[in-house]
Amino acid sequence: MDARAVAADRLLPDETLLWAGQSDPAKTFGDDDRYLVPFSVLFLGFVVVALIAACRGRAHLSAVIPLALLTAAGLHLLVGRFFVKRHRKRTEVYAVTDRRVLVVTRRGDRETDVRRTDRQVAWSGRHVSVSWDDTSDLDTLFWGGSTSVRQYANTGLDGLSGRRDFAFYDVLDGDALLAALDAASAGGR
Repeated sequence: MDARAVAADRLLPDETLLWAGQSDPAKTFGDDDRYLVPFSVLFLGFVVVALIAACRGRAHLSAVIPLALLTAAGLHLLVGRFFVKRHRKRTEVYAVTDRRVLVVTRRGDRETDVRRTDRQVAWSGRHVSVSWDDTSDLDTLFWGGSTSVRQYANTGLDGLSGRRDFAFYDVLDGDALLAALDAASAGGR
């Protein structure tokens, strides 16, 4: 997919495209996988053992169905989320213009003002991730709250609560991205 062509189609009149790119699909694992993968294995193992025991003991369907649903959730936690993450990396386009920052997807585009000052930059080896805090208005720790949204960022589990922080994840061309962001935010002040 040509990121510049996709981003150019979204430009407003008199808007200039400064940078366009995508997340690196080759980067599968993130820092959070150090605890999510072992937890997933333990969770799935526990649920599968319980499901097998329930089936062997001829448990009532009202006990088997929740265990089967938990098994499906465990499979998603262990394996499925990586398919979600890979799909996003291959289909989302990131763009920086002189006015906006865009995440272009097949479901629709998300944008924010390029002059926002609440961006956070995180380098992970050769990759950079830039995020803007779009969920701080959610003051709850529960479903959809700011903490629950951010703790699953870029794991393939983000978005399950319905909200995602605005972010560019695992960009290889980090220096050019940050230069474009700096130029655009300085130019708008």
